[in-house]
Amino acid sequence: MRPDVIVYVCHNCVPPGTRMMRQWRLNGALVQVRQIPCSGKTDIQYLFHVLEGGGYGFCVVTCPSGECHLAQGNYRARIRVQTVQRLLGEIGLEPERAQVLESSPRECPESFEQSIHAVVERICGLGPMPFGVNPLQEAIR
Repeated sequence: MRPDVIVYVCHNCVPPGTRMMRQWRLNGALVQVRQIPCSGKTDIQYLFHVLEGGGYGFCVVTCPSGECHLAQGNYRARIRVQTVQRLLGEIGLEPERAQVLESSPRECPESFEQSIHAVVERICGLGPMPFGVNPLQEAIR
Protein backbone atom coordinates (compact mmCIF):
# COMPACT_ATOMS: atom_id res chain seq x y z
CA MET A 1 0.00 0.00 0.00
CA ARG A 2 1.43 3.36 -1.08
CA PRO A 3 1.61 5.99 1.69
CA ASP A 4 -0.26 9.28 1.28
CA VAL A 5 2.25 11.27 3.34
CA ILE A 6 5.90 10.40 3.90
CA VAL A 7 8.01 11.98 6.62
CA TYR A 8 11.75 11.60 5.98
CA VAL A 9 13.58 12.03 9.28
CA CYS A 10 17.33 12.56 9.58
CA HIS A 11 18.38 10.17 12.36
CA ASN A 12 20.80 12.79 13.70
CA CYS A 13 17.98 15.11 14.76
CA VAL A 14 15.81 12.61 16.63
CA PRO A 15 15.81 13.36 20.37
CA PRO A 16 16.94 10.46 22.58
CA GLY A 17 14.01 8.54 24.04
CA THR A 18 11.67 9.31 21.12
CA ARG A 19 9.22 6.49 20.46
CA MET A 20 8.01 7.60 17.08
CA MET A 21 5.35 5.60 15.28
CA ARG A 22 6.53 4.41 11.86
CA GLN A 23 3.06 4.34 10.35
CA TRP A 24 -0.40 5.61 11.24
CA ARG A 25 -3.62 6.86 9.68
CA LEU A 26 -4.91 10.40 9.90
CA ASN A 27 -8.43 10.97 8.58
CA GLY A 28 -8.01 7.99 6.26
CA ALA A 29 -4.56 9.06 4.96
CA LEU A 30 -1.69 6.60 5.43
CA VAL A 31 1.34 8.32 6.96
CA GLN A 32 4.78 6.68 6.97
CA VAL A 33 7.94 7.81 8.73
CA ARG A 34 11.22 6.82 7.13
CA GLN A 35 14.43 7.43 8.98
CA ILE A 36 17.38 8.38 6.75
CA PRO A 37 21.09 8.76 7.56
CA CYS A 38 21.07 12.47 6.66
CA SER A 39 18.43 14.82 5.27
CA GLY A 40 20.94 15.63 2.53
CA LYS A 41 20.28 12.14 1.14
CA THR A 42 16.85 13.19 -0.07
CA ASP A 43 16.63 13.38 -3.85
CA ILE A 44 14.15 15.44 -5.85
CA GLN A 45 13.24 12.41 -7.95
CA TYR A 46 12.19 10.43 -4.87
CA LEU A 47 10.37 13.39 -3.38
CA PHE A 48 8.29 13.68 -6.55
CA HIS A 49 7.50 9.94 -6.42
CA VAL A 50 5.41 10.65 -3.33
CA LEU A 51 3.32 13.14 -5.29
CA GLU A 52 3.07 11.50 -8.70
CA GLY A 53 1.08 8.56 -7.39
CA GLY A 54 -1.59 10.83 -5.94
CA GLY A 55 -0.08 11.19 -2.45
CA TYR A 56 -0.85 14.25 -0.38
CA GLY A 57 2.74 15.39 0.20
CA PHE A 58 5.87 14.92 2.24
CA CYS A 59 7.99 16.44 4.98
CA VAL A 60 11.77 16.32 5.41
CA VAL A 61 12.97 16.69 9.01
CA THR A 62 16.43 18.26 9.16
CA CYS A 63 18.91 19.43 11.73
CA PRO A 64 18.66 23.17 12.50
CA SER A 65 20.56 25.55 10.21
CA GLY A 66 24.26 25.47 10.98
CA GLU A 67 24.00 22.30 13.09
CA CYS A 68 24.15 19.52 10.48
CA HIS A 69 26.18 16.58 11.73
CA LEU A 70 27.29 15.70 8.20
CA ALA A 71 28.52 19.02 6.76
CA GLN A 72 25.66 20.67 4.85
CA GLY A 73 23.01 17.97 4.48
CA ASN A 74 20.27 20.13 5.97
CA TYR A 75 21.12 22.94 3.54
CA ARG A 76 20.98 20.57 0.55
CA ALA A 77 17.66 19.12 1.76
CA ARG A 78 16.14 22.58 2.17
CA ILE A 79 17.22 23.60 -1.37
CA ARG A 80 15.69 20.40 -2.80
CA VAL A 81 12.39 20.90 -0.99
CA GLN A 82 12.29 24.56 -2.07
CA THR A 83 12.84 23.41 -5.67
CA VAL A 84 9.89 21.01 -5.38
CA GLN A 85 7.78 23.80 -3.86
CA ARG A 86 8.68 26.16 -6.71
CA LEU A 87 7.86 23.54 -9.36
CA LEU A 88 4.54 22.71 -7.69
CA GLY A 89 3.63 26.39 -7.70
CA GLU A 90 4.58 26.71 -11.37
CA ILE A 91 2.14 23.96 -12.35
CA GLY A 92 -0.67 25.36 -10.21
CA LEU A 93 -0.45 23.02 -7.21
CA GLU A 94 0.03 23.89 -3.56
CA PRO A 95 3.72 24.32 -2.63
CA GLU A 96 2.72 23.43 0.95
CA ARG A 97 2.63 19.77 -0.09
CA ALA A 98 6.42 19.83 0.38
CA GLN A 99 7.53 20.76 3.89
CA VAL A 100 10.78 21.10 5.83
CA LEU A 101 10.83 20.81 9.60
CA GLU A 102 13.92 21.58 11.65
CA SER A 103 14.52 19.54 14.78
CA SER A 104 17.33 19.20 17.25
CA PRO A 105 18.28 16.14 19.27
CA ARG A 106 18.13 18.49 22.29
CA GLU A 107 14.37 18.92 21.78
CA CYS A 108 12.08 16.97 24.09
CA PRO A 109 10.61 13.83 22.45
CA GLU A 110 7.00 14.96 22.96
CA SER A 111 7.64 18.31 21.27
CA PHE A 112 9.39 16.53 18.37
CA GLU A 113 6.43 14.20 17.83
CA GLN A 114 3.90 17.05 18.14
CA SER A 115 5.79 19.08 15.51
CA ILE A 116 5.73 16.17 13.08
CA HIS A 117 2.02 15.56 13.67
CA ALA A 118 1.23 19.27 13.13
CA VAL A 119 3.02 19.27 9.75
CA VAL A 120 1.33 16.02 8.72
CA GLU A 121 -2.09 17.48 9.64
CA ARG A 122 -1.41 20.53 7.42
CA ILE A 123 -0.39 18.29 4.51
CA CYS A 124 -3.40 15.99 4.99
CA GLY A 125 -5.64 19.05 4.99
CA LEU A 126 -4.70 19.59 1.33
CA GLY A 127 -6.10 16.20 0.36
CA PRO A 128 -4.77 13.95 -2.40
CA MET A 129 -3.13 15.33 -5.52
CA PRO A 130 -5.88 16.42 -7.92
CA PHE A 131 -4.67 14.30 -10.82
CA GLY A 132 -4.67 10.97 -8.99
CA VAL A 133 -2.47 8.26 -10.42
CA ASN A 134 0.16 9.34 -12.92
CA PRO A 135 -1.04 8.48 -16.47
CA LEU A 136 2.43 7.17 -17.31
CA GLN A 137 2.22 4.67 -14.48
CA GLU A 138 -1.17 3.49 -15.70
CA ALA A 139 0.21 3.00 -19.25
CA ILE A 140 3.00 0.78 -17.88
CA ARG A 141 0.62 -1.50 -15.96
